Amino acid sequence: MNLYDLASQQLDQAMEMANLEEGIKTILLQPRNEIMINFPVKMDNGEIKLFKSYRVQHNNILGPFKGGLRFSDDIYLDEIKSLALWMTLKTSLQKLPFGGAKGGIKMDVSEYTESELERISRTYCRYFSRQIGRDIDIPAPDMGTNSKIMNWMSDTYQKLGHAHKHGAFTGKSVELGGSQGREEATGYGVVCCLRNWAKKNNYSLQGKTYIIQGFGNVGSNTSLLLTKLGMICVGVGDHTKYLVNQEGFNVYKLKEHVIEKKNISEYEGGQEVSPDDFFKIQCNILIPAACELVILKDRAENLNCDLIVEAANGPLDLEADEICKTSNIEIIPDILANSGGVIVSYYEWLQNKRCEYHEKEIILEMLEKRMSNTFESVYDISKRKNISMRMASYILSLEHLNKVYKLKGNGII
Repeated sequence: MNLYDLASQQLDQAMEMANLEEGIKTILLQPRNEIMINFPVKMDNGEIKLFKSYRVQHNNILGPFKGGLRFSDDIYLDEIKSLALWMTLKTSLQKLPFGGAKGGIKMDVSEYTESELERISRTYCRYFSRQIGRDIDIPAPDMGTNSKIMNWMSDTYQKLGHAHKHGAFTGKSVELGGSQGREEATGYGVVCCLRNWAKKNNYSLQGKTYIIQGFGNVGSNTSLLLTKLGMICVGVGDHTKYLVNQEGFNVYKLKEHVIEKKNISEYEGGQEVSPDDFFKIQCNILIPAACELVILKDRAENLNCDLIVEAANGPLDLEADEICKTSNIEIIPDILANSGGVIVSYYEWLQNKRCEYHEKEIILEMLEKRMSNTFESVYDISKRKNISMRMASYILSLEHLNKVYKLKGNGII
């Protein structure tokens, strides 16, 4: 399905349950700005290539737009719109002074040299320099991008403004104004939610099994943290292949392999299975940590787990959601589970503004406290109202946005 259909339907469901002003519903249904730019870049061989690029700015009532940049051959406008909407909801849920945005370039990163990738990144920044900024719109890494790309863009932006201001981008290297703990932040937040859920349900994680789809930054860091809790990874998959090993994977070796080879295609530590068979694996916890819409009706009907933790954005559609509810499979939703990244991006932004930097232990302690407090609020509403944690997260987020709009007065509409 079109991803924006899913995002809109989820929003509609939550709006029916939340106490919202009618005008607020209208505002949130569509993004403030949809920007598309085709820009030229010279390749190493002298050829000029044109790149389609995006920046969707959904809402900024709470503060500057905030959201990742993804470099992917599969991106399209409605996908970017969906991710921008979800970012608005994440920042509101976590009570951060940010709005929601998302952007990217339609390209296959593997087809370009590092020098070409640098020119592409810097050119994107130059073309979008009027739309971004520390108090306007703050991009961050996402699928296909990393701290190196944020470094290039931040450097370009600073040169355009003739000033050493680091806060226009987050996810940078620590040496260039990045925050300690940013690399593992999203995975850390995922595991924090899982620990809180387990505590609420008197559910021991020691010796429990899990499968994880996606083994990039989020998936790999999540797995390393779960190993420290005594959990066993019996299934792992990415866009190249899916593997199962009932004795458990050595996730440390797997991460080393992915760092070197960029994917798991040549990893030999398990038995290869089809994507559909992967999602049938019996396990305790399922963690989708890659792309959107990977679990639809057919796969949802064959899931064999106790809990799904959405480390990825939008991995289940509405039909899969309903099937999981009928099957008593609880879901920790994306706008809660994977919000650790934007929380630490907020801490990076604050540190950049203050020129005052903290050790990793302090950052992760603040992250854990915020994630745990928000989980507590979501879980409480979920149980009191007998609704899913997804709907509880949406309601909390929407009612916070609604309150801010009302407090600002009629002049905002």
